[in-house]
Amino acid sequence: MFHSNFEQISIDSLPDLVKRLNSAVGEKMIILSGRCSATFDGRIKSYLGDGDRLLVIKRDLSIIMHGPIGVKPLNWQKPQAGPIRFSQKETYLEMLTERVKTKEVLVIDFSHIAFVALWHAQDEIEMTIYGDESDLVKYLVTNPDLIEPGFQVIRTEYNTDVGPVDIRGMGEDGEIIVEVKKRNASPADAHQLKRYIEYFVEKEKKAVRGILVAPNFPDKVLKYLKENNLEAKQIPWDQVFPTIKRSKSAQLEDFFQEKKNEK
Repeated sequence: MFHSNFEQISIDSLPDLVKRLNSAVGEKMIILSGRCSATFDGRIKSYLGDGDRLLVIKRDLSIIMHGPIGVKPLNWQKPQAGPIRFSQKETYLEMLTERVKTKEVLVIDFSHIAFVALWHAQDEIEMTIYGDESDLVKYLVTNPDLIEPGFQVIRTEYNTDVGPVDIRGMGEDGEIIVEVKKRNASPADAHQLKRYIEYFVEKEKKAVRGILVAPNFPDKVLKYLKENNLEAKQIPWDQVFPTIKRSKSAQLEDFFQEKKNEK
């Protein structure tokens, strides 16, 4: 069965399957599910008995084997750690890899094969991660002119009876309360800012301005803010807030290093 660059291959003939798998190693992603056991022979020896598992071998020769539950793999091998070979052992399909530097060997034996696919997967996109609202607040603290020129921060996370104020500061014409939102502003956000202002007027006997910071403001939110003498400050976070770009391979390497440290 073919779908785009994804191919499910026949499991009827074990010798033919071995040939297809060996020719695909390093060229395509191999996805194999079935019942298998795993033996690791190295500085730490381990044996995992028969169970239903999912084995994924990526084009960079990284190996991940998962069971039916859990996030962490049951067995793994980092990219380019060593060659991978498939062979037939009586009625079993065997995958063997030896780590070149350490001479450690991982053997996975499939007594039953449920599904095998080859996938010429392509993914060159890097993951872009934006900070949460607490990170945005910290960024505004170090870049207060984004709120307005001359703005000075007094406190962050200032506790009130109606919740913590993100930023309390001073502008050229008096004190300002700033509510920061990562997502588009909502009526609830505008109402919360109004409650903060009422708290300062009623409890602390101070006249303060209120500014709601968000990437976008629907018309009904702008109308509510105007009716209550509150202000909107539009900040496109995806343009001004520093992004952290992490390649998927780097994340995988971090995981392998973490597992190595655990050993």
